[in-house]
Parts: sequence; C-alpha cells; structure tokens
Amino acid sequence: MVKRSLLTTGLLGAGLIASSLSNVYALPYGFYDARSVGMGNVSVATGGGTTAALSNPGMLSINENNDDYALLLPALGVQAIDDGNVVDLVDEFQAIGTPSDQADIDRQIEILLELEDASLIAAVIPNAAFVVSGDNFSWGVSVRADAVVSSGLRNLTNVAPPFNALPDADVVALGVAIVEIGVPLGTALSFAGMQLSVGVTPKYVQVNTIEYRESISTATIENIKDAESEDLGSFTTVDAGAVLSIIDTFRVGIVAKNLIEETKYTTPGPVNSGVGVPVSFETQYRVGAAFDGGFFTLAADMDLNERKPIGFENPSQSLSVGAEFNAFSVAQLRVGYQSNIASGATDPDLLSVGVGFWLGFNLDVAVVAGEDSSYGGFVQTGFHF
Repeated sequence: MVKRSLLTTGLLGAGLIASSLSNVYALPYGFYDARSVGMGNVSVATGGGTTAALSNPGMLSINENNDDYALLLPALGVQAIDDGNVVDLVDEFQAIGTPSDQADIDRQIEILLELEDASLIAAVIPNAAFVVSGDNFSWGVSVRADAVVSSGLRNLTNVAPPFNALPDADVVALGVAIVEIGVPLGTALSFAGMQLSVGVTPKYVQVNTIEYRESISTATIENIKDAESEDLGSFTTVDAGAVLSIIDTFRVGIVAKNLIEETKYTTPGPVNSGVGVPVSFETQYRVGAAFDGGFFTLAADMDLNERKPIGFENPSQSLSVGAEFNAFSVAQLRVGYQSNIASGATDPDLLSVGVGFWLGFNLDVAVVAGEDSSYGGFVQTGFHF
C-alpha cells in the first residue's frame, strides 16, 4: 500500500508541480466548473456568466440569474482516470520485489503485459472568473489552469523468450500545464421571436511540460518531484460560441475552441529521446442543447471531432448528459453521465452527482466516479449580485 500510494500521489504531485504553470485538451473529461461537472460535464447551453466565461462565450448574454456581476472565486478540480487498473497492478509488481521463484517471475510478466496498453491520467484544475452583464453587451476576465499528467509503460524487457534477466519496464510520464488568461465578450440579437447570443474569448496561453522515466520497480514520488519543467513558450488564440434560444425554455449552442491552432514541441528527452513530443492545440468543436423548465434543467453536449492524446491516454470525444433540480434558487441537486466515444477509446464511463447552495454566496460541490479507480471532484464558491 505504501508504494501504491507513492506512485499515485506522485503522478498527482507531478501535476501539481506543473500546475504553477497551466490547460490541456486531450483529457477525456475536462472540467470547467462544479455545476457542469455535477451535470455530467455539460456546458455549451447551460450555466451562468462565470461558467460561460470558462466554457462558451456564447452563453455570456444569457443571464440565468438576472445579475449585473458574477464572481467565481478560485475554484479547484481534481481528476484521475485509471484505464486498465494501473495503480493496483503497479502496486502488486512492486510488492513482489525481487522474485523468489518462477511463480513470482511469471506473475510480474503477466502484470507487465496487462499494463502494456494501459494508462493513468491525473489532473489538477484551478480557475477563476469575473463577469459584468449589460443589457446589450457582457464582458469578463477568466483565468483557467490545467495540469495534466499522462503515464504508461515503455521498454518492456524479458517478457518473452529468451529470458536473460528479470522482467522490467519503464514508467514514463508526460506532464503538460497550460495557463489561459481570457477576456470573454458577448452580445445578443433578437429576430423572429428568437434570441441569438454570440461571444468570443481572445486568450493568452502559456505552456510548460515535465518528463519522467524510471524503472517500474523503483518509481516513487520523490523522483517525480525532481523532474524539471520545460517552458515551451506562449501563444494567443481565440474561442467563439453561439447559442440560439428557440423558445424561452429551449436553446441549442455550439462552441469552437482554439480557432487559431498551435503546436509546441518539447526538447527530446525521457519520453521521446530522438524527437520532441508535440503538444497540439487544434480547433475543437462541441454542440449542446438544454431545456430549462425553471424547477429542472435537462442538457446534453457532444464533441464533433476527436482530440489527439498528449501521451499514453486514448483519443477523446465526449458525450455528456445531465440534469439539475432547483429548489427556489436556494439549493440544487445535479446528476450526470459522460462517456468517451472516440474510436477505440477504452476510458470508463463516469457518473456524477453534485449539489449547490445559495448561502449569501454560492457553494457548489461535484464528484464523479467510474470503474478502475477513476474519480474526480470539483469545489467552488462565488458571488452574483
């Protein structure tokens, strides 16, 4: 249990090291805020001003609470996706230590072969936002930081004849941290009894990475902490979104992230010794729809294109559905479901639940869980007035 805890904490710790640096879009279930997470990670056609500032600027002019100002205080999300029971298997391999008989060797070989196509992803996600809502124009400032560590096995040795030494493999981890500072801007137009809300978010993006490689027998948190970060520089891009309110209770929307694409490359190192690892910021499209009945809200989102993995994880294309039950704008109960529908993806489906309270300020909490020790959570506070 000690070594297992060290490895798991180490991967999260590597994310924390990088989080002083940054937002990665290859993560299958990227988080924006506690309300979205509790509702299965829907965000395109739901939420208030601060949610719109982080997810879809097209929602800026749809003021669900009729407030002039909204402030999301620094919020924090964490996430881990264990695709292949990585933590337990590494724990078992390290517990065997130096094999004492052929049965131990055979079991270590079995573990390495089971882990060959598995991956473990850990993320730390802080953000904050401030939004001013006007009659004809809304604007804000948002800061979003994701630190994501993608890890898996490489260089499996002595897992097939001839056996010249003990079975072994390298634990390899790539951590990417991206800080985004955005200025969301939005307005709305009315026609034919419908309202079209549009918005853009010009943003500055800073990218840093860490790389780590060590034998599966000796990988520990201390060694991961010693990994040096690499500054890949910065760039500017823009997000854009639109939401059409067909009737008062039903709307559909679309958001495009990173309309100006960018690719950064790491210096050749532990992950790829010959060439640098590409970290791509490609344009991503997501559509969504929501029915808002006052007492309850139903919503669904879907990515229109796949996102490439940054390391060992699967490609990503999310499908999310969720519901919220609202008791007089004082308390909310949320439930949701999300799945990675990308071709060949094996990530577990996640179920989520969340609660929200108005206590003179907003307090929102959400948790998600799936098979193979995949889990996540988000907590945030804020004000609207």
